[in-house]
Amino acid sequence: MLKLLDIMFPEKCLYCQKQGKYICDECYKKLNFKCTFQKTLGRYFDYLIFSSFYTGNLKRQIHNFKFHEKSYLYKYFIELSLKDERLIKFLEKFDFITYIPMSKNKELKRGYNQSKLLADELGKNLNKTVVKTLEKEENIKVQSSLNEKEREENAKHAFKISENLKLTGKNIILVDDIFTTGSTANSASKILKENNCNEICVFTIAKTKFNRFDF
Repeated sequence: MLKLLDIMFPEKCLYCQKQGKYICDECYKKLNFKCTFQKTLGRYFDYLIFSSFYTGNLKRQIHNFKFHEKSYLYKYFIELSLKDERLIKFLEKFDFITYIPMSKNKELKRGYNQSKLLADELGKNLNKTVVKTLEKEENIKVQSSLNEKEREENAKHAFKISENLKLTGKNIILVDDIFTTGSTANSASKILKENNCNEICVFTIAKTKFNRFDF
């Protein structure tokens, strides 16, 4: 049986309206997207992967995804990323997928956690289990309202580990929607590393083009 979202929003290319996928092969070639893989230094996560920079049409689509109730776009973003076969091959070595959590109040207000939607779709396509590893502390300020220094300080206290997890030696894919300063990803990765996981790959749809994040 088709899901309600599939009926309301049938899969068709967001660019040419061709039925079948949210981005067809022809339009993907025209967009000239290419996943970026970066090995990180001086951070708690080991790799960063993103599909494109946070500009233009992709920026508009992410904004719609997060703030205009177009939750179905998670399929488009994962389709976009997984058109790069290098990405699929690279992620094979990771044991499972997790995601950046939201506070209960914020998730209730929005109706969904966009990072979890992305993680679930990624897991479905890679045949990997999605595990909730982190809890978001309540009363943490919204990162987008802060400057870079404030983001870093705010993120230090944002997360706690979920109970009864065995992470020792595990390689983990950590999913978020946008990579800005890296403070959120780094804080979440720190908690995971403190619980003895091995390598962490931060997987995001887009990265802001100008920040001081140093690789």
